[in-house]
Amino acid sequence: MVSEITQWIMESMRAHGQVAVFLGVMIEQIIVPIPSPLIIMGAGAILIGPGLSIPGAFLQILWIVVLPGTIASTLGSYIGYTISFYGGKALVIRLQRFLGVDWNEIENLERRFHGKKEALTIFLSRAIPVFPISLVSIFAGLLRIPVKPFTLYTFLGSIFRCFFLGFFGWWIGATYERVATRLDSVETIVSVLMLVGMGVAFLYLYYKFRKTRPS
Repeated sequence: MVSEITQWIMESMRAHGQVAVFLGVMIEQIIVPIPSPLIIMGAGAILIGPGLSIPGAFLQILWIVVLPGTIASTLGSYIGYTISFYGGKALVIRLQRFLGVDWNEIENLERRFHGKKEALTIFLSRAIPVFPISLVSIFAGLLRIPVKPFTLYTFLGSIFRCFFLGFFGWWIGATYERVATRLDSVETIVSVLMLVGMGVAFLYLYYKFRKTRPS
């Protein structure tokens, strides 16, 4: 069923563009088993033309992928946040299968959060593509983090996440097209270097974030 829903989202993107990106990200957060990066990467590959220059691709990624994806990701984060904020531990445990987390993960995250700035932690956890975003939303609600800073740093972190994944999705298709046609090899090299640089930056943040977890 999950694969069928994912395929439907991808086909909808071809037909409806930004609207389908928004709905796809919202569905992805409601139906937790859908891989989190898949929708945004697919949007970058499907909606951004492979023949564009890097500056042109950046602008389209920001408008077509990042804007609807970030808004949807922020709105979708309120689901776990609201459940944990008002329902507390008991409701989270009852709905943990639906939320895609278990209480041990939340306790591990609590140790990782301990003594750290909540705003920075929310931002980094939303920005790192491989980090489970629903887990952070739930824990932010349990901590009773006010909705305004939660929304702000979730939104800012989602911008980085959506841009990285959207660019990666576009880059896969764009680089293949350029190599296949033997055109614009310099720009292809530049795009590869940019992607590698972005990946190194995200990995650095991820491992720095993990070091805060006590042994």
